[in-house]
Amino acid sequence: MLGLMTALWRSWKRFAHGIIRAQNLILMSIAYIVAMGPVSILIKLDRSRRLDREPADPDATTYGLPAKVPPSDVRRAQRPY
Repeated sequence: MLGLMTALWRSWKRFAHGIIRAQNLILMSIAYIVAMGPVSILIKLDRSRRLDREPADPDATTYGLPAKVPPSDVRRAQRPY
């Protein structure tokens, strides 16, 4: 009797895990669509090309700004950030 109950319990657990996997896939898909759908529509309606903007100076070779490097000394090396 104990072996039969153990086999039934393991079968039930396998079945329940399958249901949970399917439910998780469905709920996460719905959450993704609800969250990302409106955001993507708003971005497409914005019409401004965020990555294709022209630099202020047409002769500039880069979009980046020069880094401000603090002077190197012992006190700076002792601080982690």
